[in-house]
Order: sequence, then C-alpha cells, then structure tokens
Amino acid sequence: MGLILLSAGLTWVVPAGSYERTTLPGGRESVVPGSFREVDATPVGAMDVVTAVPEGLADAASVVFLVLLVGGSVGVVARAGILRLGVRRLLAFSGDRVGILLPVLMFAFAALAAVVGMQELTIAYLPIVTPLLLRLGCDRMTALAVCLLPTTLGSAFGPAVPATVGIGHQLAGLPMFSGAGYRAVFWFAAQCAAVWFVVRHARRTRRPPPSSSGPVREPDPGSRRDRIAGMLALALFAGFVGVVLRYGLDFEEISGLFVAIAVVVSLVAGRGVNRICSDFNEAFREILPAALICGVARGVPVVLERGGILDTLVYGLEALVGSLPAGLTAVGVLLSQTLFNFVVPSGSGQALVTLPVLIPLADLVGLTRQVVVLATQWGDGITNIVFPTSGYFMAALVVARIRLPDWLRFYAPLFLIVLGIAVAGLVLAQAIRLGPF
Repeated sequence: MGLILLSAGLTWVVPAGSYERTTLPGGRESVVPGSFREVDATPVGAMDVVTAVPEGLADAASVVFLVLLVGGSVGVVARAGILRLGVRRLLAFSGDRVGILLPVLMFAFAALAAVVGMQELTIAYLPIVTPLLLRLGCDRMTALAVCLLPTTLGSAFGPAVPATVGIGHQLAGLPMFSGAGYRAVFWFAAQCAAVWFVVRHARRTRRPPPSSSGPVREPDPGSRRDRIAGMLALALFAGFVGVVLRYGLDFEEISGLFVAIAVVVSLVAGRGVNRICSDFNEAFREILPAALICGVARGVPVVLERGGILDTLVYGLEALVGSLPAGLTAVGVLLSQTLFNFVVPSGSGQALVTLPVLIPLADLVGLTRQVVVLATQWGDGITNIVFPTSGYFMAALVVARIRLPDWLRFYAPLFLIVLGIAVAGLVLAQAIRLGPF
C-alpha cells in the first residue's frame, strides 16, 4: 500500500512518457528502441488510488487463484498425514546416520518446493523433524536449517514454481516453464551447497544423545492405507511435473490439477468428504494473505500505467544501465531484487510489481526475457530467509526457538555461496542467450 501511494505521488512530479510498441512474430509485444517521447501528464487522483487494489486483484485474478488453490491443496495433502509419513519412512531408512538422513530429507523437501514453491511448508516440517533430530544429538539450528533451507532455496531455484516462474513467464510472454533444464542445473548446485553446509554444521555440533532417551526406535511406518496414499501422492506429483513441463499448462490447468490431486490422495488416505472440505477451509485461511498480496502488488503497476510514468521509469533505467554489458545488467537486476525483497517479500507480488518495468528494459538493453525472469526469481528467493519482513521465515524462527541474529550468523557464509551460484548462472545465461527470447 505504501508503494501504491508512492507511485501515485510520482505521477504528479515525474513527466509522463511513452514508447512505441511493435508486435513481433508470435504475437509478442515489444518496445521500439529510441522511440520514447513525452506525453501529456495524467496524474492519478484519490479515487484512482482507492480503486488500484480492486483493479489489481482483477488484473491478477489468475495469479491470485493459482496461489490460493495450489497452496490450499498442498495444505490438504499435509493434513492427510502424507508429509509426516514420508519423514518417518526416511528416518526408518537412514536410522541414526545423519550423513544419510539429512541429505535425503533436504533433497526431498527441495524437490517438492521446486514444483509447488510453498516455503510455508517449513512450518509443517519443523514439528516433525525437530524432535527426531534432537533425539539423534543434533541441535536446533540443524533442525531449522534442514527444514528452512531446502524449501526456500528449492523454491528460489525451482524449475517449475507456478507462483514465481509461471507468473514471470506469463508477464514476459515466454512459453510456460521454458528453460526448466537450465534452472534445474542451478537448483541442484544450490541444494548441494546447502546440504554440504548443513551436514558440516551437524557433524561439528552433534552430541551423543542423552542416555535417558534410550535407543532410537524405528518410527511407526503407518497403516497400509497411509502407505498407499503416500505412494499415490508421489506418483501423482511426478506425473504432474511431467505433464506441466511437456505441455506448458496454464494457471487454470495447474490449479485444477492440484485440487484434484489433493482430493484423490485425501480420499485414499481415508479422509471423509466433509473432513476434506474442512481441510480446504483451514488451508485456504492460511494461504489467503499470500494470495491477496499478489493482487495488492499488482496495484502498483496499475497506478504507474494510469499515470503514464511506467515508460518514463523504463527510460530512466535504460539511461542508467544501457552502457553496461548485458551480463552485468542481469547481475544488477538480481541485486536490486534481493534488496526489493525487504519491501515486498512475496515472490509473486514482487514479480507483478517489477517485471512490468524490467521486461521493456530487457528488450531495450539486450537482455533476454528469460534472463530477467531468472534474475527476479533468484533475487527474491535467496533473501526470503534474511529479512524479518518474510512472514513464514519469522514464524519458523519462533517454532524452532532460534534468534534472528543467530540465524543470520549461521546463514551468512551459505548466502554468499548461493549468491555466487546465482551470479554465475545469470552471466552464463546471458552469454548463451538463454531463451527462447
């Protein structure tokens, strides 16, 4: 809301301007370099500010419902006990060997995050993982890192996250989830760095379990019905990923498939129809703020466009970075997104605010649109567990009983490593003109 008010104020002091647009083969619209000209000012009034949020919600309706339905569906699956069962099975497989348990847990959490995003799942994992790791002699920081890092970095570098990659590709006019193979390479690199970092910490800080705790017992493997539901969920999610990447499904198809998966898995797990409806109600309440922020964030470009200064801002950015090599411009976008994440910690909301400015800029300075989407996705994700404006992050710290300064000291070395991976990925992506455009 502060950004909407700031944008409204700028329409009174920043000269209005406009680029000419041209339609490229395939129907994609692009700005014409060198065509910027000043136009008559159209500063927004009080009613324009008041209506910016509902108009933003209408413009971003597909995004709002995507976040609501996908997040709600994942919450329903979690309430069916599937996530808890999966963690128990992994513990049964690894026993007390943390060198096996931690990587398997982290890659499993990161794989789910790479497809659905939902860093909020950290809060669902913590009550399951923390007592198990404490019983094995690990500290609370290890437990928090095992849950928080793979969900955050898995989403940040995820090849097919609807709320970041999907929205970015929709705004940029790119084929949905194109470039997934390239993103998967850097997703794997980031996860390997996180796993190495956490296992190293765990081995340094691990203490022998208290003798009073007794031997670590093999977890309850769950009923036969639970196991069938778990295997079905895994198969359906794997099939979902394949279908999305193969056919480039749009938001409506993705949302509908998630709801169908949640219902089928819950029925197989023995949840009654009324119980499933209640699960959806509870899950929707939890995810509603994240869904609504997408529409509120869309109100910012709505005001800028109505006031005629969106193209003026693009022109100013072009003058600022136009003389830089394209690779450095991509890194600049990455760094600016990491800082902007303090103000708008929602990845989808951030994309809706910044990409309408960055996409025309990319066309003007020679960046591919795929690289710009990468920069916004990665820049948002890696600082979600730095800034205290990130809601799920602060909630996770409270659940894990870890102070913010202690976490920042722990995460700082890994943050620099992950930032280096992102910078290298962007420079290489621009060097090879990662596309299709």
